[in-house]
Amino acid sequence: MDQSVRCPKCAAEVSDPTQPCPQCGYVIEHPQRKRYQRQVVASGVTVLLGYALGMTGTATRLDVLGIAGLVMGFVGGVWLMVSLYLLLRTGV
Repeated sequence: MDQSVRCPKCAAEVSDPTQPCPQCGYVIEHPQRKRYQRQVVASGVTVLLGYALGMTGTATRLDVLGIAGLVMGFVGGVWLMVSLYLLLRTGV
């Protein structure tokens, strides 16, 4: 499978899109990078909301809210770890 792409700056053919352009040095950004960045932010917000929900449930002695916050925080944490892995895999 041929993964070569054209450099958007100088139009030279780049055989490995994970490396800078050999002609001009332009760093070609992974097409999924922005998506992964948004997922990291969204999952971080989910973790914080889960924490806030859990603390509210604990303070008001509503067990359902506390459990919902715990579940939401756990799911958000897993989502955050996966999103960070995918983001870092695309290169910095």
